Amino acid sequence: MTSTEVFEKTARSTIKRSPEYADYSKQAVYDVLDSGYMCTIAFVVDNKPFLNPTLYWRKGDYVYWHGLSGSKMLLEQAKNIDVCFNVSHLDGLLLGKSAFHHSVNYRSVTIHGKTELVEDYDEKMDVAFEFIESFFPGRRTELREHKDEEILKVKFMRLPIEEVSVKHRYDNSVMDILRRQKSEALMEYGPEGVNPHCWTGTLPIRTVIETPIPDTATDPNLQTPKYLTQSRFKSSF
Repeated sequence: MTSTEVFEKTARSTIKRSPEYADYSKQAVYDVLDSGYMCTIAFVVDNKPFLNPTLYWRKGDYVYWHGLSGSKMLLEQAKNIDVCFNVSHLDGLLLGKSAFHHSVNYRSVTIHGKTELVEDYDEKMDVAFEFIESFFPGRRTELREHKDEEILKVKFMRLPIEEVSVKHRYDNSVMDILRRQKSEALMEYGPEGVNPHCWTGTLPIRTVIETPIPDTATDPNLQTPKYLTQSRFKSSF
């Protein structure tokens, strides 16, 4: 992997706890971002912490989000402030023979940086369509054009994907973790281990989209659009 395919580590992005689960490759970062839709943005105003959970999308080397122009969160974020942006996926629950051995499989990406307000009108128009297109590829061709008053009511923010890291883990069992840690607790598992009747293993978790439900305004003769089944959320992530 070339240096251009790996993000440079910084004091803020370097993962110190369990660094064996860290990843700084662009592929890992984009895979986690592109398989999610909900993020949490943390920032400080007047020495008070705030969290902003919201939908997001990625385009190139930026993540974007939006909200009403009068939103307190967006008004603060429009000031080019420092934020911490996170997306996390819970992929499974690992059950061990001790309460302290229970764990989880997960993927998480964290971005540090300064917010940027999208101010150019044409760019805002494109970003608004990109938001929908990122969820449902091809739906843009069915939608009417935005109205000026709609665009004026919304602020679009973006954050450069530069100071970033991924932390992820997928193990088939708690024993995988104990082996990697060379833990003496591994002796508790197996035919001669403790608690032989205690169930251990992994409970996988995934997010799926179910069958679309048309509303009463939809022509009953219309077929279900292909983009509903091609949505990136239809696949396992």
